[in-house]
Amino acid sequence: MNSEPRVRQLFPTPLIEFDLAQSDALNHALMSVIRARQASAPGISRSNYLGWHSDSEMLKWGGEAAKKLGLETLRLCGRFTQDVGLKTNEPRYEMGLEMWANVSPPGASNQMHAHPGALWSAVYYVDDGGDPAGGALALLDPRFPMSRMYAPDLIFGDTPETRPDNIVHCAPTPGRLLIFPAWLMHGVAPHAGPRERISIAMNVLAIPARR
Repeated sequence: MNSEPRVRQLFPTPLIEFDLAQSDALNHALMSVIRARQASAPGISRSNYLGWHSDSEMLKWGGEAAKKLGLETLRLCGRFTQDVGLKTNEPRYEMGLEMWANVSPPGASNQMHAHPGALWSAVYYVDDGGDPAGGALALLDPRFPMSRMYAPDLIFGDTPETRPDNIVHCAPTPGRLLIFPAWLMHGVAPHAGPRERISIAMNVLAIPARR
């Protein structure tokens, strides 16, 4: 008698989602330091279209709120990172952190990009700008478009629940921290809210430990 086929999902890409407790107070403090920095420093251009992109030294000018967010991000990344080459109890790597702020007016977006030189990348939302459904973070399947080049309308999976998506969208939820591999291509859909959306981006770096 034939058995039912078994389907295993291979090579998953991790996406860590974490809602910070008591984030209202943290977001208020982060908004204050970001607005102050925006008023005193010009922005830079990276993947952003429109909007203000700070320098990557927010840990220096962001005060205790930025340090708290950074430590929480490092804690989560450490929890989900393993050094499979570790032979002793002495860690071989330390985790470093880059952090910057993004202030996005209506119409602002970010083109698809990745973060070379980092291990993890993260986004934290301070304010959704009044558009909780729009301006989503878009994460692109790293195998795309190869998976659609042979027969674009044919996809794997026998039910809608098992059918893979080429792009996964994550809503800009205030207080939510999203962490994903830095090599994963990602972008931000145009923001359509009535006020500016405020978010914080981070890169987590693996630095060889000093002996």
